[in-house]
Amino acid sequence: MDKKVIHEVLEGKNLEQNLPFVFGKMATVNHIYAGTSFAMQYFSFYESIADGETNLPEEAMQILKQIADIAMENIVGSFDGSKREKAIEVLDDIRKTITAKMQVLTAYTDIFSLYEYMINRLELKYEELAEMDDDTAAREILQYIFMEKDNVVVNTRIRQMLSQMPVRMSRGKFCDLVKGSFEHYLGMDKKDARDFVFRIESSAGLYRPYGFSDLFPEIFDSWQTLSTTDWSALDLREFQEKQALLEKITEKLHKLTDAYYSLEELVNLLYAWLLNIPYSSGEAFKQTEVLFDILRRISKSIIEDSIVILEDSNAAFAHTEGVLEDLLLELQKNQGVLEEIAPQIEKPAQSMMLGKQLSCLMISNVLLKDSLFIPLEKKESEGQSERQDLDQLSKDLCEKLLGAWSAQPRNLNRAMLAAVLAELPVFFGSQNDVMDYVRSSLAGCHDLAEKIGSVRLMKQLMEG
Repeated sequence: MDKKVIHEVLEGKNLEQNLPFVFGKMATVNHIYAGTSFAMQYFSFYESIADGETNLPEEAMQILKQIADIAMENIVGSFDGSKREKAIEVLDDIRKTITAKMQVLTAYTDIFSLYEYMINRLELKYEELAEMDDDTAAREILQYIFMEKDNVVVNTRIRQMLSQMPVRMSRGKFCDLVKGSFEHYLGMDKKDARDFVFRIESSAGLYRPYGFSDLFPEIFDSWQTLSTTDWSALDLREFQEKQALLEKITEKLHKLTDAYYSLEELVNLLYAWLLNIPYSSGEAFKQTEVLFDILRRISKSIIEDSIVILEDSNAAFAHTEGVLEDLLLELQKNQGVLEEIAPQIEKPAQSMMLGKQLSCLMISNVLLKDSLFIPLEKKESEGQSERQDLDQLSKDLCEKLLGAWSAQPRNLNRAMLAAVLAELPVFFGSQNDVMDYVRSSLAGCHDLAEKIGSVRLMKQLMEG
């Protein structure tokens, strides 16, 4: 993008000439990038289904068929403005549906990670264990944390330590740490503080999104089984049954998450492609038209329930080698430019009848970012967080955490504590504070199985 043109746009100069030029360039890059990426990922996802690597549940398969229908009618078929508008509405609805499902799947992922934490430490109770040298273990862990001088690396390793080491902490101390973490949000936007609350609740396994109990019945039933188990009274066979149940349902959860993640990628790319078609240049059509044949073959197979490995399909992508890498840099530059100039050009664009094109570009900016599930609706600022706002948020959060603490098994509470501590801003004031925490964590844990299990898992992170 010409720097002189962008500079003029920022100064409000020659907008009648510059805005159509800038918008057209951006739409062309978006078109080629979204179209090429969609075709490649569509093919890859199709192949994973055809070779049996991906097995979609019926509802996910219906979503894939909707995507295939839209690609067949709006990309491969002749362009029709009214069909495009309808397709965009359908894709928007699909995106919301997938996002709702992913919120539920993510909630279960957080919950089952706590059970995994607990089970990994309980399983050693059924083995003969030799005593462990706490001092040696502490030295190895502390050496790992502080062997790098980069503070970012050190803080990351401290969080790893907090997520694995045995946790012994009073309710008061825990709540003090949680409340103290809100200091960072004083004067920041209120939604940032609420996002922090959401992250803590999620890490603690307390988030219950809409559809939690009915979107995935098998997963819900498995959680009910695990949550009503008396973990202190299991013999080895019973423990192994529960362990196997967790492994089975976690594998299912991972497969569902991967499937819906891939579908969201396809939806975002197709959505962005359709948004930019009316505003891009002939160059964009020339570069993506060569993909139409493979898109037609894939879509036809999906719609007709005749998914098989396609012959001679790799040749369709021969011309795309290196294209996405080059385009990505240009795309990212354009995204930065659009975010910079958007506040100044919104009103001029409206008066020049370019408002709809600007809206398409702004939405495309969101769709083509790495975070697939960002809401497309722009969130307005809710004002700065005042002290009383943060006090109320921290009070409500602590009550919720302590309510769970009172209702859960002790071992699950420790998993919850570790998960929450790993999400808080690093609360140690000095290197000595970290050293004291590691040593007291090991010295204060009188459950040998938990201690050895925690250290082994921490060493796996250290070696990984």
